[in-house]
Amino acid sequence: MALLNLTRWPSVLVFLLAGCTAALFAFVTVNLFSQAMASLTFLQTFGAEAIRHGALLQVIELTLWGSLSLFCWLVFKICEHELVDRYAAWAKARRTPTSQTQAKTDQAK
Repeated sequence: MALLNLTRWPSVLVFLLAGCTAALFAFVTVNLFSQAMASLTFLQTFGAEAIRHGALLQVIELTLWGSLSLFCWLVFKICEHELVDRYAAWAKARRTPTSQTQAKTDQAK
């Protein structure tokens, strides 16, 4: 699947994907935290009655939100790694001609 191969994407699109997944990660993480705290308070207050009213289903929902959060983080880290590799290759390519020019200058002396 060529679409999933980030090495073929333009750098701007990789950067935008990284930004979007970072924003989604932040939103999901805050939402996950607030729901988990509310669920914990609900369970502490009502105990077994809370479980009968669907608290276990909410735990499954929290697990799914956590999985989405982890997925967003992984996509962000993949994009970050790709951008860092591209920058390192660009910096190395820019540095190489200067080193060759300096070597020729040293040989001429």
